[in-house]
Amino acid sequence: MPRIVTAATIPQILSELGSLDVQAVHVQWPPLNVPDRKLYQPYARGWATFAPWLADPCVLAAGRHLKERGKTNLNETDRAWTLAAAFRQTRVLAGEVWEAGVYQGGSATLLKLLVQEAAAVEGSVPTTLRLFDSFAGLPVTDHPLDVHQGSDFQDTSLEQVRETVGPEEWIDFRPGWIPASFAGLETACLRMAHIDLDLYQPILDCCEFTYSRLAPGGMLVIDDYGLPSCPGARAAVDQFFRGRPEAPFPLINGQCLVVRHGERV
Repeated sequence: MPRIVTAATIPQILSELGSLDVQAVHVQWPPLNVPDRKLYQPYARGWATFAPWLADPCVLAAGRHLKERGKTNLNETDRAWTLAAAFRQTRVLAGEVWEAGVYQGGSATLLKLLVQEAAAVEGSVPTTLRLFDSFAGLPVTDHPLDVHQGSDFQDTSLEQVRETVGPEEWIDFRPGWIPASFAGLETACLRMAHIDLDLYQPILDCCEFTYSRLAPGGMLVIDDYGLPSCPGARAAVDQFFRGRPEAPFPLINGQCLVVRHGERV
């Protein structure tokens, strides 16, 4: 019979495993009168903290959409919610929304739903969503900090992603390698970009192109910044922003945010 794990049984289980000092384990649960108490779930240090991603309508809808199509699901919904929060934070700004590193279209599906949500609320036309990817896997890399190889993430294609995300005319699929696939967009203005490229050089190239085109208050969300499988990502971001007024804001789930200061150049 499966063992039932509760806040009360966690210290006993850890003691049996011998992995942690039981005296150092503190599992905190919110009082019964806290609104939306069921959305407070263990995340870090065994604490129960507010988890709005468990009830975000766009995150949930994107997950259902992907599951129905047998595609990569939004299993890490807290990371998906970072995109939703960044999108809504920058919704009042002028500019496009970009994603560099699309894979099978999971987060691109979420961004599409967010664009539609914003257009419906504001009674406006959807903002342009540009999606950059080789749609054939990662490039070959020789950077010493890169763990992923050129053979990774090849189980995708432009046709499959277009079918998953949708054919709307305001979605621009940009197949090819970065930075070559940025050609023709030198005058673009962005309010948000999601960078999920895994490797040092593409992330550095993406920061170099998107940074100066971000509207003041615009945001970069770097998905791989704090992941042990992508040490080149953090190296690229830290290198690019060294000496600039913005400082990367690492999140506890491995993502990183950058908010643009000043005027576009």
